[in-house]
Amino acid sequence: MNKLTQLYRDTIRQHAAEPVGFGNEIEATHRHELYNPQCGDRIEVQLRIVDGAIENTAFSGEACAICMASASLLCSVTPGKPVSHLEKLHNRLHEALENGDDLEGAVELIPLLGVRPYPSRIRCATLPWDAALGAL
Repeated sequence: MNKLTQLYRDTIRQHAAEPVGFGNEIEATHRHELYNPQCGDRIEVQLRIVDGAIENTAFSGEACAICMASASLLCSVTPGKPVSHLEKLHNRLHEALENGDDLEGAVELIPLLGVRPYPSRIRCATLPWDAALGAL
C-alpha cells in the first residue's frame, strides 16, 4: 500500500469516527445545505464570519465516511482564516480531484486525494466544500 493510500485511509477513519465540528452549535452568520442523491449524503455547513474572517465552522447531516471526514477537515482548517482562504481551498480541491492538479498551498487536504481513483466518490469529498461556498 502506498503512502497516500494509507494516509487517506487513516485520515478518513479518524475524521469519520470523531468529526471536528459535527453537531456543534455556533452562532452561524451563514449556512447552506446540499444533498448528493448518488449516495444519500446530506450536509449543512454553518459558518460564523466576522470582519471577513471565518471565526467558527460547524456541520450537521448524515453522510458517508468520506463526506464526514471532508466536512471535519473543513471545520479543522478554516477557523481563523479569511473567507478568501476557504474559496482558495475549495477551488484547489476541485482542481486536484477533477483535473489531477496538485494541492500546492492546501497540504492539509492531501488525504482527500485518495478518492481520485474512484470518480463516483469525488462528489462525496467535495460536497462539504461546495456547501461552504454556497453559504457565502
